[in-house]
Amino acid sequence: MSSLCDDSAAAPSAVPAWFADAHAALPQPHERDHGEDVPWSMPIVLHIPKPERPARTPLLEAAARAVVAACLDERAADLAGATASGTRYSRNLRSWYGERIRKIARRARGTQWERVQSLPGVTVTVDGASARALVPAPVGEEDRLVAKLQIGGTELPHDAVPGSPDEATPVIWVDSDLAMTVGKAAAQVGHGSMLLAAVLGEEAAWRWARDGFPLQVREVPRADLPDAPVADVVVVDAGFTEIAPGSATVMVTGGRYSGRFGAGAGA
Repeated sequence: MSSLCDDSAAAPSAVPAWFADAHAALPQPHERDHGEDVPWSMPIVLHIPKPERPARTPLLEAAARAVVAACLDERAADLAGATASGTRYSRNLRSWYGERIRKIARRARGTQWERVQSLPGVTVTVDGASARALVPAPVGEEDRLVAKLQIGGTELPHDAVPGSPDEATPVIWVDSDLAMTVGKAAAQVGHGSMLLAAVLGEEAAWRWARDGFPLQVREVPRADLPDAPVADVVVVDAGFTEIAPGSATVMVTGGRYSGRFGAGAGA
């Protein structure tokens, strides 16, 4: 079971103007790196309570869904008539899109988790595991509630093999040979879900959004990753933390939302 908490209105069948605008603003994979004068990052807050820690795979799935939902939230549109909070939401997202799309995962529990729900963003829960993607900000200028949260220090063990994924549902394949921490992996699957939305056509992305951004995460050895030609997205890490620059961290297959589906792209 999973749930997604945001402020979006009920979705009609036609692509609404706000979604089209938010989707068009998404950065595309392989855009030239223009560098950055001031680094920006999107905080991903992982709910990791002390007594009962969540399973790793549902937490990564929650993080990936929260990121894409935050990027394609109604507040992400830059349209006339937007509220002041919506304008700030959109402006910060687009400033971040113009830089390197860095994401930094932090952990929270108890009152820390409750307090970050007041910050602009989207929370997703998958099988009892929750993550919240927040509006990006310049590094060092995060809200004080976020700045207090620990970045590292908590690791979650890999789950038992969850079985073969449903090929009709998007899959984010994570290279387990890289031995990424749960925080690093959360940032990478967030890259994957966001970039999948960017490469999907507007109507396909809207169908995915209307369905609640279903996706699956599978951490597998590099030898078991899908071949690059059948992937919709390949995420290559810049190498700022944990792993070497140029490492392909995740590959994404878009399932029924992708034009590749049915042509051998499932897995």
